[in-house]
Amino acid sequence: MRLYYEAFVRLMYPATCGACPVLLELDEKGLCSNCRSSLQRLRFPVEESCLKEPLTWVDEGWTLFPYESPVKEILAGIKFARKRWLVRIFKEEIDSFFGALASENTYDVLIPIPLDHGKHFEREFNQSDLIAGLIQKKAGIRLNRRALAKYRHTLPQSQLSREERKINLKSAFRVQKGAQIRGKRVLLVDDVLTTGATSSEAARVLKNHGAKRVDVFALARTHAPAGSATS
Repeated sequence: MRLYYEAFVRLMYPATCGACPVLLELDEKGLCSNCRSSLQRLRFPVEESCLKEPLTWVDEGWTLFPYESPVKEILAGIKFARKRWLVRIFKEEIDSFFGALASENTYDVLIPIPLDHGKHFEREFNQSDLIAGLIQKKAGIRLNRRALAKYRHTLPQSQLSREERKINLKSAFRVQKGAQIRGKRVLLVDDVLTTGATSSEAARVLKNHGAKRVDVFALARTHAPAGSATS
């Protein structure tokens, strides 16, 4: 009976793949079989998920995918088409990664990289919050969406030179009053790691407020120019 109901719903409201225009089959959820296979092939092996280039102020960092199709299209759908449910496409990969990480690293708090007030109002949600929510469900780490705030709009880091990036982010983040960061092991969460400057600045602010350790996790990373990761 349930199969007939789903078939009826799909007939009335056809579902498309989260990364391409293909209509989904009844047994497909979120992604078509081709895009699902591409996503699985794209995921970094465990040994490549750790960032090789160190980020200033960040103790350790991980990403699961290169910023390529179909990851780019899924994240664009989440951020710009407001299809926030697409984040669940990454649940299996996140569960697998944090199941393995839990035996080696423990954290006191998850902190999503915040959006400035204007962008958050425009988008109505923060995609990093959604990713952090999946991590919380798997790893059981306390999630604090209010510990860190972004108080002013900044230009996209990818459009700026190395020196401009530093100026662009200066004083952009603040630890909120009563956040209780001192002595804590923090995992910052973001969607895409580009130059690394945003994570570095957020980590700097947290450590200046007494954080014991700050690591970063992002779903994807771009192929940044040499030397830009530490800017």
